[in-house]
Amino acid sequence: MPLAKVKIGVIGAGSIAWSSTLIRDISLTKGLWGSTVTLMDINRERLEITYNFARRYSSEIGADLKFEKTLNMLDAIRDADFVINTALAGGHNYYEKMRAISEKHGYYRGINSVEWNMVSDYHTIWGYYQFKLMREVAEAVEDVSPTAYL
Repeated sequence: MPLAKVKIGVIGAGSIAWSSTLIRDISLTKGLWGSTVTLMDINRERLEITYNFARRYSSEIGADLKFEKTLNMLDAIRDADFVINTALAGGHNYYEKMRAISEKHGYYRGINSVEWNMVSDYHTIWGYYQFKLMREVAEAVEDVSPTAYL
């Protein structure tokens, strides 16, 4: 029996590696059944893959969830009870472009290692854009769904 029917907005849902785990967890949480999950990403193709996975997975396990998809962040946030921001600033293509530039100059993925142990401006620049995006999402939540948990 559902505890509550809620709306969950997921920003940056195009990463199937991350989103598949989130979708599995939501689908297996019977207390969330009857809820709506709105998936949002800036990349239409990646969003479509995640959306199709979500619908199929929840259907196969019998989870009573409604999935929606949108390219518009405000649509995902509007009237949400919870907003989950998993977005990568600039999207996956931007990340790959930054990686290619780094590798061109001899920094083979170590520059973006888990330990952040390279001395460079790379993580400062990356962090700036990530923070800027996080702030944009937080301000949007305040504007269109001020009671939502972010």
